[in-house]
Amino acid sequence: MSAPPEMPAASSDRVGPPDTPAVFAPPAETWRRVSPKLTTVRRIARTVTLAVIAVALAVPTWLIWQQWWIPAVAVAVVFVWWLWLWVRAGRVVRAIGYAERDADLCVTGGLWFKELLVVPFGRMQVVKVSSGPLLRAHGLATVELVTASAQTDATIPGLPMDEARILRDRLIQLSDAKGSGL
Repeated sequence: MSAPPEMPAASSDRVGPPDTPAVFAPPAETWRRVSPKLTTVRRIARTVTLAVIAVALAVPTWLIWQQWWIPAVAVAVVFVWWLWLWVRAGRVVRAIGYAERDADLCVTGGLWFKELLVVPFGRMQVVKVSSGPLLRAHGLATVELVTASAQTDATIPGLPMDEARILRDRLIQLSDAKGSGL
């Protein structure tokens, strides 16, 4: 009976997104992070969304019960929710990263529930680049990879426009060269 294969030694100098355990980092590769401007975009989007929710809660509760404290409590709850999302936005953005390897693209993210998605270049069918008005105002775009399996679709939000264009072109080129992708 042969001995089990020896596990590689853990590397303490591994480069990756902050607080990334080795299981979520591609071996011997460095991560590229998304733009920190994505934090601002997410904060603005959350602020607008939660302001609409606060008004939608406060006005009907005032009209129905006509008690000042009921809409005040509703707005206070929405404010605490907004504050939590505001503080958390920076950490969420810093946790998003991607790394290109010889045969695949690795995408990671998540704070509580970390995820590493490895998409082989030969499996990519579509590379989609999108940018809404808020992302465009900050010079950012989102690159989305579509495969035959919906579970392996990957999204890299908040890339600078030039970096998104370069990544798009490189992914198209590598998927053509590596298999039956695009």
